[in-house]
Amino acid sequence: MSQMEKFKPLREAVKPMIELSIESRLAEIEGRIPKDHLCLMVKELVFSLDSSEIESEYSFDGQKSYHPKLLLCLLFYGYSSGVRSSRKLESKCISNDFYKYLMQYYTPDHRTISDFRKDNLEAINNYFVSILRIFEKLGYKKVGKIYIDGTKIKANASAKRTKTVEGFEKWLSLLEEEIAVILQEAEAIDQLEDERFKISQEQKDLVKKLSNRTYLKNKIASALNQMKEEDIKKLNLTDVTAANMKAGGSKDIRPGYNCQAASTVEGVITAGEVVTEGNDRHQLEPMIEKTESNTEKEVEEVGADCGYGSYDNYEYLDKKGIDGYVPDQYFTQYKSGEYEKEENRYHYTNFTYDESTDSYICPEGHRLVYWKTRTNKTKTRNWNHKVYKGKECESCSKRSLCTKAKRRELLIDMREPLLVAMREKLMSEEGHLKYFMRQYIIEPIFGHFKHNLGYRAFLLRGLEKVNGEFKLMCIGWNIKKMLKLGFTPEMVKNL
Repeated sequence: MSQMEKFKPLREAVKPMIELSIESRLAEIEGRIPKDHLCLMVKELVFSLDSSEIESEYSFDGQKSYHPKLLLCLLFYGYSSGVRSSRKLESKCISNDFYKYLMQYYTPDHRTISDFRKDNLEAINNYFVSILRIFEKLGYKKVGKIYIDGTKIKANASAKRTKTVEGFEKWLSLLEEEIAVILQEAEAIDQLEDERFKISQEQKDLVKKLSNRTYLKNKIASALNQMKEEDIKKLNLTDVTAANMKAGGSKDIRPGYNCQAASTVEGVITAGEVVTEGNDRHQLEPMIEKTESNTEKEVEEVGADCGYGSYDNYEYLDKKGIDGYVPDQYFTQYKSGEYEKEENRYHYTNFTYDESTDSYICPEGHRLVYWKTRTNKTKTRNWNHKVYKGKECESCSKRSLCTKAKRRELLIDMREPLLVAMREKLMSEEGHLKYFMRQYIIEPIFGHFKHNLGYRAFLLRGLEKVNGEFKLMCIGWNIKKMLKLGFTPEMVKNL
């Protein structure tokens, strides 16, 4: 009787009888992939998309290119899984079976991947909408209620290269001095060079230094022209479209972008845009309009934090007939009773409006009557107020506690009733619960991007490219959400 072996045979020692074909290898990998795996969902989604626009950009001349659908699979799966770097994606195509399967054993280099991403940003924006529409084809109809939020993500640029006009002018002056010294050194070497037709290593180094500084000089000169023409106070030389803003909870002000997203109650991203304005106040209307355009459905209800609270937004929601749950920036103080304290006795919210006489009654019982309406618009403010003035302030013993002027004035926005109605709605039990849900729906999206996937800084530069990269992040989220909602690759394949 032969002795039993302790171990399984070492397969590297067994020579294969037949070399497996690529088709056989792909079939073997596919057999091991679970039917509801993200890899298969990416493949079915991409192959259901129309890539003819990208394909038309390729020529019949030269070496055959990788099919755009394969590279789209690579990008979508990478951004879904937290792999963005073109070099890492190149490596994954060699070492990871899921990437091998999606790329059908092709191994594009990092430059090919990077160029494809940069060259097809507009198509990627369109694919975000196409994938969103697939949700509806699969039977997902819950789009009427959305939540909106924003987060700051750092630009691919150093804060040290953000300067004022004076800073760039000083830098330019130093560069010109360095270039003059390099030219003197080069001239001296030329005069001492014995071999007339041979360039020494020292000369090569000087040419490189000169080239680098000349390039930098031209870039600074271009930035200075842009700043003076567009009246820009500060500009980053590396990414001229990035704005200075706080990012990632840091107190430091760095070049970055404000990323906006709107999602349904189930967390499907219906709109995603990158803006250079650090404040969210002007983003509510664009995100609602984008959602309606992307989904071809009307928004019926919206929730957003106090960063979106403004009279303009309340007026917009009122005109559109949208049920909004958007607190103003002072709502927390109002809700906590801060204005009811004695030290805030003369805050304008403690003045009672008398509709019959269009006047206000102060806490001391004195009347403030209508004086004028101010509707002019300036660079910094849109005046849309009714002004009320006190009649008995000069004889009031509490005047010094109420105002530093001779008479107290109230500037009441003509849309004040909209703010009051919003506060009352948010103070109700139903309104509180609806607004409270916001933090469990929209905020986890950015938490996933930053904490789970490590998307704390963009790889690309320039607003257009950054917007395309953010769309890839949103596409990755929506593809995973499709699986979470119970939709399968097979369902997509059968559409």
